[in-house]
Amino acid sequence: MSHAGAGLLLLASAVAAQDKGEAEQPPPGITPLRVQLVMSKQLGEKKISSLAYSVPCNAGERKAMLKLGVEVPVPVRKADTVEFQYRNVGANIECDARRLADGRFNVHIAFEHSSLYAPGEKAALGELTPESRAVNAPFFRISMSQFSAMLRDGQTLQAVTGTDPVSGEVTAVDVTLAVLK
Repeated sequence: MSHAGAGLLLLASAVAAQDKGEAEQPPPGITPLRVQLVMSKQLGEKKISSLAYSVPCNAGERKAMLKLGVEVPVPVRKADTVEFQYRNVGANIECDARRLADGRFNVHIAFEHSSLYAPGEKAALGELTPESRAVNAPFFRISMSQFSAMLRDGQTLQAVTGTDPVSGEVTAVDVTLAVLK
């Protein structure tokens, strides 16, 4: 290969490397963020559960969404038969953020979490007839919240807490913001 050919090859490699480096940089005015939500439940002093969700939510860009769930069959009695309708159980999270002048971020979160509520032990699903499934229909527990939080890089805030009116469990949602570099 001639020196001119080798020079062109090196120049093309340098331009490709520069383009790649520029592609990895966020567009001007957009700050890459990661928002973590931890939903924890406790009854009295006993911790019952903890669920963590992490969402990339870039400040200055459109909102981010996360939907996780499973479709659960719900028995519905119609005349002499039992039919099933399906209901989504899981988490829906929407996150929107914008940079404030003082280095903090205004993070707006819409959070919905649903789960099955089992007040007692039930027979295995295979042991139930469609009619007994209609009588033993599941209960659904739902938590919803919309809030805005002013957070700095690395800051955690307990955004919402609430008590389940049936079980007495206390649910708390903690939010942590991280600026990605």
